[in-house]
Amino acid sequence: MSGKIAYDDEYTGPGARSRRRRAPRAGDRRQDRAVHGNHGISTVGETIADAYDRLYYIERAAQVQIYAMWTGQPLKKLPDAVVEKTKRDISGAYLYKGPTPAQRHFAALKRILDRKEPDYAS
Repeated sequence: MSGKIAYDDEYTGPGARSRRRRAPRAGDRRQDRAVHGNHGISTVGETIADAYDRLYYIERAAQVQIYAMWTGQPLKKLPDAVVEKTKRDISGAYLYKGPTPAQRHFAALKRILDRKEPDYAS
């Protein structure tokens, strides 16, 4: 199951120490995504495909949230039980034979890049 998202809203300026403190650590299953309030998102994964997939979908979720906020209507929060059930239902590798969804997603993106911009590989 995917880890949790860390939130960092205490940016104190550029510097390697502050970045290391806030970045999700490889192998830390508790936090595989970090939202840095003033300067972006970082993700980690067991593979590049896993890290990219997490980055792609957190960006998409943020985009959808912004669209919802633009309506000016109050947003409805899903009950924690529904969130936990959804995470359990969709996050198991046991559901898939062969490559994981993240690996399939990343492979598809590479095929698109191969067709549109083949020079990247040289």
